[in-house]
Amino acid sequence: MSLLRTLLVRNVFLTLLLAAGLSETALVEWSLHAAGREGLGAGWGAVLAGTLAAANGLLILVLRALPWRVRAVYWFSRFYVVLSVGALLSGLPMLVLLVLGLTLRLAGADSLAHLTLVVLGGVANTLGFGSILWGLLVGQRRLAVERVDLPVRELPRPLTGLVIEHLSDLHIGRQLRAPQLRRFVERSNGLGADLIVVTGDLFDFDPAFIEEGCRELSRLSAPLGVYAVLGNHDTYTGAEAVAQGVEQLTSIRLLRDEWVWIERGDTRFALLGIDDPGRGWTDRDSESLPLEELAKRVPVGVPRILLAHRPSYFRQAARLGIDLMLSGHTHGGQISPPAPLEHHNISRLIAHWTRGLFEEDGALLYVSRGLGVAGPPVRLNCPREIALLRLVPGR
Repeated sequence: MSLLRTLLVRNVFLTLLLAAGLSETALVEWSLHAAGREGLGAGWGAVLAGTLAAANGLLILVLRALPWRVRAVYWFSRFYVVLSVGALLSGLPMLVLLVLGLTLRLAGADSLAHLTLVVLGGVANTLGFGSILWGLLVGQRRLAVERVDLPVRELPRPLTGLVIEHLSDLHIGRQLRAPQLRRFVERSNGLGADLIVVTGDLFDFDPAFIEEGCRELSRLSAPLGVYAVLGNHDTYTGAEAVAQGVEQLTSIRLLRDEWVWIERGDTRFALLGIDDPGRGWTDRDSESLPLEELAKRVPVGVPRILLAHRPSYFRQAARLGIDLMLSGHTHGGQISPPAPLEHHNISRLIAHWTRGLFEEDGALLYVSRGLGVAGPPVRLNCPREIALLRLVPGR
């Protein structure tokens, strides 16, 4: 079981394909029962699940190879992804109902088994596809401003009350264009933070949107400045092209495996930032050689705040004496159960820390749900986020 879990965690794509094949097969089984026909049976069900998993994988590879600038390709991809997520949310509970129905049949209650599968399966379909429709039309349009106190250890008194505005995962591109981005920037500027940081994934694959996005990002401003790092999607877009656009068209300071002093009055702290390498984006625990080298160059005895796109570096950061690490990458799962189960979402496949505030060995980590969307333009129990993080003395 441990080996199987490791294989699935390390291959998120395979995990999703298997889940999709099983979910879609469960929906076919329900459709047959609802139509008053015999089910597939275990043998044909397994064949269909494998076939559907393979077909989904092939279709995804084909779609990734096609030019997304073609509107028909883009809209078909969106429709396919949204429909697939709906099938997952409906089909996985259906698998449980199929097991329940089989148990009832073995107990001789055939009529009850049929009724249970048809009626409860209909409820599961309604809730699954209905939730996705809500997440598409309403959920992804919600924006929450999270106000969080961060108890930083040995925080100098002059830094008490300093407010950092944390943005992440904008994914500027076809799913976040200039008009909506402009509203986000205006909202961000109106919150009165002392410092604004952006923890990666500014752009989403297509370099054609770099100029458009940077012209809107150039409006971001804060008294202590605006700083950013690159995420894995910026690497896919073209790290150098993104960096050039940010440096030429905005006043945002990109931290690329480097650190700077941030001064407030006569007190200062070190702000560190590292590039995301792009590869290994599903690793739950990672070590960064640039971070190891960077931490050695920062003077001791001052607060250290690290900007790193993926939260998987947190344990290394804590070991290196980082007081606070700010990350994104997970999107909070985008689709998650309601509280208190919000951490049990699909992003657990790629991170131990999915959203919100965490502490380990005296170090703090805050993981943003992000401002944009990746994959399905759907958010369920996971609104877009601007985090206002206020520094307070910790033990």
